[in-house]
Amino acid sequence: MISVSDLAILFGIGSFAGIIIGLVGASGAVVMISLLHLLLGFSIHKSIGTTLLASFIASSVVSSVYYKNKNIDFRSCIWLLIGAILGSQIGAFLAFKTPETQLKGLLGIVLIFMGVYLWKGGFDREEVVKRFGRIFKIEGKNAKIILGIGIGLWVGIIASLLGAAGGVWFFAVLLLVFGLPLHKAIGGATFLMALTALFATSAHFLHGNVDMIGGLIVGIGAAISGNMSAKFANKSTEEILIRAISVLFVVLGISMLILEFFNLR
Repeated sequence: MISVSDLAILFGIGSFAGIIIGLVGASGAVVMISLLHLLLGFSIHKSIGTTLLASFIASSVVSSVYYKNKNIDFRSCIWLLIGAILGSQIGAFLAFKTPETQLKGLLGIVLIFMGVYLWKGGFDREEVVKRFGRIFKIEGKNAKIILGIGIGLWVGIIASLLGAAGGVWFFAVLLLVFGLPLHKAIGGATFLMALTALFATSAHFLHGNVDMIGGLIVGIGAAISGNMSAKFANKSTEEILIRAISVLFVVLGISMLILEFFNLR
């Protein structure tokens, strides 16, 4: 039986991750994973599985809005989805076979890197798309299909291994390779993030690494705060908040590494 205080912490974790998603545009998955581990004592494996369930819920809420506005092109998404389904199963297998201490150290390093990256300039989706544009200059239907499956495979593996659904990869491929309009590229990316998280969650569930109630509460918190922060954030407060978030990322990363190094949990 989950206590009221634990429910409040779960909702708070989801709400905080949603704010990061809304303000920074980057995945809050690593934050969810680290906080579930540090505050509630979840194992890293269960933290990843529970975070994926929460990501599925949050992404589904956003995706449904794009679907209602007819901004999801399912035909373009199918090739990425095929790769993501396969990749999510491979990633879950790799995560299950990876010792807890190694996953903890890897996540700690990822958090520190993200914190430093945000502090130095943050996540700029337009810049990322420009860089991908130089790489994804591909002609021919078959070549596009192969690339779509390959990127989906990569994102699926990372999603199951680290809990991050890789929306920017989906967005870039749909926009630059399949030539979708901006809104449909974003809508397709959220749809693919939701399904990638769903299949990754199912793979982790088979290994007993998903807390269903925890994932539900965290997901609801992330969905609510993510939508609110994206709507009401303004330029003057955004830079300050991103700097604060970047510091917290580094603190969380160092905490994970200390716990791993001294074998405290």
